[in-house]
Amino acid sequence: MTFTPSKYTRWYYNIIDRAVTRKLSMDIYKETHHVIPRCLGGGDNTDNLVDLTAREHFICHWLLTKMVSNKKEKYQMWNAFSCMLYREKPGQDRYKISSKVFDSIKSAGSKIKSERFKGE
Repeated sequence: MTFTPSKYTRWYYNIIDRAVTRKLSMDIYKETHHVIPRCLGGGDNTDNLVDLTAREHFICHWLLTKMVSNKKEKYQMWNAFSCMLYREKPGQDRYKISSKVFDSIKSAGSKIKSERFKGE
């Protein structure tokens, strides 16, 4: 799986590369992230997993929605990102976003969903 070459892909790998080389202290909340998402062929092997802060995890999933061009993959990345906005698990932090950002996210998601299911 290769991502489209863009500033978003560059930003994504900058976050990933920084996270791989650092050690988070035990008192910092972190979430494990699949560098290549499982739905795009990534596995659960250690070289595909990285610990991110909740903020980094949120940003990476947002960037992933901009890093694929295939309609199905774009929808899958959007779905994963929207789960981060709406679904909460015990012990998992979620970020609160402004209404302006929420509107932007929902509008973009609507377009992605519409494109994904056009003609079906």
